[in-house]
Amino acid sequence: MKAVGLDLGGTFIKVGLVDETGRILKKKQLPTRAEEGRDRVLVQMEKGVRGVLESGTRGIGIGTPGIVDRRGFVYSAPNLPAWDNLNLKRYFEERLSLPVVVENDVNTITWGEYLFGAGKGSRCMVCITLGTGLGGGIVMEGRLLRGGEYSAVELGHIPINYKGPLCKCGNRGCIERYVGAQYITAMAKREIRRGRKSKIEEIVEGNLAKITPKIIAQAYSQGDRLSEEIWIKVGRYLGAFFSGIVNIFNPEVIVIGGGISQAGEILFSSLRSEVKNRAYALFSQGLRVVPAGLGVEAGIVSAASLILRSRNDKAGSE
Repeated sequence: MKAVGLDLGGTFIKVGLVDETGRILKKKQLPTRAEEGRDRVLVQMEKGVRGVLESGTRGIGIGTPGIVDRRGFVYSAPNLPAWDNLNLKRYFEERLSLPVVVENDVNTITWGEYLFGAGKGSRCMVCITLGTGLGGGIVMEGRLLRGGEYSAVELGHIPINYKGPLCKCGNRGCIERYVGAQYITAMAKREIRRGRKSKIEEIVEGNLAKITPKIIAQAYSQGDRLSEEIWIKVGRYLGAFFSGIVNIFNPEVIVIGGGISQAGEILFSSLRSEVKNRAYALFSQGLRVVPAGLGVEAGIVSAASLILRSRNDKAGSE
């Protein structure tokens, strides 16, 4: 059995032909060309799919930014112009005469990690991606959790402080507002401007605009105290947030992916400690908090997994 997986990003489209074990047989990458409008993006997507398609392919799975409803319509994808109210499922089924499943990109990654990655074998799993923001997905009893109509599970916009700073979504105190990339770099800039000495400033040669989470992680690896404090603080924010998620869902595993997860054990140990201190002891004692397992091609494998095994299958109980 084979399926095509398409990972739609604001900069690149990644497409691959994947077998039932999660192995990529063919892959192709194209520029998204979002600045040229919706029609150009659709052309690029179709070009990518046709470039890997083979006879006997079961269908096409698409992971896309934005909110996705049960009919395959996509809404609110801010990095893709005119993407709102687009029936992506119907568009590609009509052109390629194959079944198409469309899902929010982080929900897609969640399903892939559950089937083939760090969540394999679990019955209940929470997955988040940490980067510019925080995206999340949940698998319960072998099924991808969705809302009544839409893809739901917008974990990044759960408030942890009702008087907190304003989030881009319009709410205040969302967890994303504390652990997103720009907010992590803002912590470093603020402390350095206050006169704090740090290897971060040395690495960027005094140009604070060049600070990124990757730079902060690099400074931490060189023994920088400020970087250590930042990652501990981010871990505590995440741990406080996850303690609530653990108390609601009692997951066996929390999988963390995305660029910020590359901070490493300092982040994970701080997070684990905070969850242990805050969540119900019975719920947290067997909990695993682990890095994502699918690597750089996670989007392709995960999108194909939407076809290879239905999101409604009870895969975890087999």
